[in-house]
Amino acid sequence: MQFKQSPLALCTGALLAGLTLAGTATAETSIERLQQDAPSNWGKWGDNDEVGALNYLGEAEAQQGASAIRSGKTFTLQIPMTSGTGPVFPGRVPTLHFMATDEGVYMAGKAEPLAGGVKYSDDVAFMYLQGTTHVDGLAHAWYGEQVYGGESSKSTVHGHSHADVGAIGEKGIVGRAVLLDVGRHMGSSDLHRLPVDSCIHLDDLQATAEAQGTTVNKRDILVIRTGSIARFWDEEPDAEWSAMNEPGLCYSKELLEWIDAMETPMIAMDNIAVERVVQEIDGETYIIPLHGALMRDMGVVLSEIWWLDDLAADSAEDGQYDFMLVAAPLKMEQGTGSPVNPVAIK
Repeated sequence: MQFKQSPLALCTGALLAGLTLAGTATAETSIERLQQDAPSNWGKWGDNDEVGALNYLGEAEAQQGASAIRSGKTFTLQIPMTSGTGPVFPGRVPTLHFMATDEGVYMAGKAEPLAGGVKYSDDVAFMYLQGTTHVDGLAHAWYGEQVYGGESSKSTVHGHSHADVGAIGEKGIVGRAVLLDVGRHMGSSDLHRLPVDSCIHLDDLQATAEAQGTTVNKRDILVIRTGSIARFWDEEPDAEWSAMNEPGLCYSKELLEWIDAMETPMIAMDNIAVERVVQEIDGETYIIPLHGALMRDMGVVLSEIWWLDDLAADSAEDGQYDFMLVAAPLKMEQGTGSPVNPVAIK
């Protein structure tokens, strides 16, 4: 059955649709205004680039990473993946792990050992790809109608056809990294962690590097410790852990310009979002503005939920805050992010 609309209704609908489309086309969001004169790397590595500032990491940078190795001590920097529990961003659930085959199926007579007597186990997991220590693909966050490089945001529908995390998996991440232990430098004297809701500014990073005697070079990977993520596991926390009140980087043009000048390929941190989730800038409220500035505009790769306490304690003891970093997310084609277990080699 078909219903006919009157000419007046059709005209009114067309007019309203036109006003809506016009409003959509001309409306400018706060982040678009904020980012008008900010650094952008669109087109710097060609129109088809999908790994952004990771292009700064080449053979020379891998050799610089290797030259930072002195003792050969290694640290793995992923948090434990425990079924049903873990720090995740609101809206996600922790990893859920299930056994598909184990001794129970043999005990119940539901399966027989293989020829010769060997048994085996098998398991399956349901997880958000960003539900543990992970690397974000560059198209994970955007504003307006374009993702990194100017590709349409429609490229994210039903899987990323541009700047997915699989491209970073193909590239890999190898280079010299520096640990900036802001939590130890500016935090409490006993737990060496920043208070909740703390903002980390450019001068805090620079002051931390100076206090450590650490030189940050061009194209170094920045690994920044707040000490916050350990709150999730504290039996007697100094403050309740929440993704929404974690300390993190705070937006400033000076920070963006410094990262641009330093040709920083990646920033990794021991919090959920790298930045403080809720920020006030010039009297307006923003949610994760640095994701738009760093990923969408500059192509800087962000990696989150790292475990840095053991590395930081060792660095405080031996005074070495630079190391070789090797990390590779899973080659999840069309994925927005991927788990990773980074390795620091000192």
